[in-house]
Amino acid sequence: MYTHIGDDVLVRTKSIIGIFDLESATIEKATRDFLAKAEKENKVTYTSPRMPKCIVLADGTAGVDVYISSNTIETLRERLAIETSQYTED
Repeated sequence: MYTHIGDDVLVRTKSIIGIFDLESATIEKATRDFLAKAEKENKVTYTSPRMPKCIVLADGTAGVDVYISSNTIETLRERLAIETSQYTED
């Protein structure tokens, strides 16, 4: 199962490690350093040219993939809840 995280980007639901608010997460220097390193390693995918609102971390084939999404955390959490409930209800 895949989750739509922005524009034409789908991520395997089971590979999602976490979803973080961009504004509050980047307050910490460690997070900014992590994002800068990921950017240098070409592991960052921007899902939209619009204003970024959250960071999605997912297990990738070569480590952690970073997605910068214009969707809010709430939107992505709702999508995850809806998608996972469709397969767990009897």
